[in-house]
Amino acid sequence: MDHNTQHSCITYIACRLITGKSPAFLYDLENAREVEIAGALDTDFLREFDEKHREYIPGYSSNCTCQCTMGTGFTLNIFINEKTFIVHINGSAAYYIGNLRNDTVYLYDHNAARHFRYRITAYIEDHRKEEKPVPGALYEDDED
Repeated sequence: MDHNTQHSCITYIACRLITGKSPAFLYDLENAREVEIAGALDTDFLREFDEKHREYIPGYSSNCTCQCTMGTGFTLNIFINEKTFIVHINGSAAYYIGNLRNDTVYLYDHNAARHFRYRITAYIEDHRKEEKPVPGALYEDDED
C-alpha cells in the first residue's frame, strides 16, 4: 500500500473513531490536492471498518485502545486519547502519530519521518443529507 493510501486510511479511521463521522473528501495540504476517500480507499475496506465499529460511541475517549483486523489480512492497533491518536500496523515497523484539530488531521508517519496535514473538506453524512447526491460519494448506492 502506498503512502498516500496509508495516510488516507489512517486519517479516515482516526476521524471516524474520534468524531463519529466519516470523511468523504480530504485536502492534502502538503501536495495541494483533494483526495476523494472512495477513490483512494477500497470501498469494501471502508464498509468492513464501519460495520465492525458501528457500535463504537465517539466522543473524546480517554486512553482508549482498540484493535482492528481487516479481511485483507492486516491488523491495526489504535490508541486514542481525546483527539490524539497512535496507529500501529502489526507485523511492520509502520506507525503513525497524529491529532485532530478543528477540521485538520495532523499526521506524523514515523517510517517516512515526515509530517502531513489533511483538511477534512466533506463528510459522508453531510452528502447523504443533500437533495442531490454527489457523484462518487461513498455508499451512494446504499438504500439502507
